[in-house]
Amino acid sequence: MPGLKLTDRSKAGVMAYFQTIIKNKQVIVGQQCSETADMALNYRKSFQSLFDSTGKYPALLGLEYGYFPGIDLIATNQYAINHWNKGGLVTISWHADCPWTDGYNVRWNSAKNKTVIDVNKLLKNAPASKEKANYRTELSKIAAALKQLKDKGVIVLWRPFHEVNGTWFWWGVNDQSVPSNQKDYQALWQDMYRAFTIDYALNNLIWIYSPFTPLGNAPLGSMYPGDNFVDMVAVDSYPITPEFNDYDSLRKFKKLVINGEVGPAKAAFGNFDEMAVLNIFKGRAAYFLQWHSWNNAKVAIVDNLKYKEMMNDPAAITLDKIK
Repeated sequence: MPGLKLTDRSKAGVMAYFQTIIKNKQVIVGQQCSETADMALNYRKSFQSLFDSTGKYPALLGLEYGYFPGIDLIATNQYAINHWNKGGLVTISWHADCPWTDGYNVRWNSAKNKTVIDVNKLLKNAPASKEKANYRTELSKIAAALKQLKDKGVIVLWRPFHEVNGTWFWWGVNDQSVPSNQKDYQALWQDMYRAFTIDYALNNLIWIYSPFTPLGNAPLGSMYPGDNFVDMVAVDSYPITPEFNDYDSLRKFKKLVINGEVGPAKAAFGNFDEMAVLNIFKGRAAYFLQWHSWNNAKVAIVDNLKYKEMMNDPAAITLDKIK
């Protein structure tokens, strides 16, 4: 099974390429780099190490624009540009700082703090407030970073405000069983979409709605922003053994399906079967994005089982096959 070259590197071309990958029963291999400030170390540990071990790079590079303070967006972008220029693909997530707290605080529980959180105060047409200024200042910085990528011709698989059906981020549901803030989240997403596509003219983004697997959380589609504001749908999942139980639920959106994040649960750190990951996603999702490892947590591809076999499997689209 030969690798399929990505010849049309426009937004429409990338989307069409994904459809063909699924039809061919293949899957693009992706690896996320850590969100800490040392990009050189993050890239070396998660991404370069795979090439050093297998002679192949993942076709998809995952990067982050937030989560911790002090992220150097220019340095992060350089890794995106370099990978794109080598023929690869780039996905970026954004863990936005909580506008209601001092310091950098992403994991501010959306259910426990539901009486404080009102995302309508962050919207473009909302009255002036401290929280609005906090959010829109950060939003403008993110837009500027994405524009730099646009100017370099980079198509970005953009995955903001993920895992919204959980409560661990400030933008999440206000109740895991029966959330009532769907319209608020949809307004927040749509506000960003309009700001980026109209105000900042960022036509290089492919928008991804990526909730968490709904075990104990609100259903996948409970906060869906709307067909006109989403290009692809995904799910983030950290099981003990590789699985894709949410595939049929994702297909109901009638959007192209990808995997937002995948990795082992704590009980399976270092024992995740990468061939099983490949086999559950090929022909169903256009790509999978495996998360990075951290202290005492072996999550990355290179830290788990059968990764050499997976990277060399004909169904695995690595950088050498895509470019």
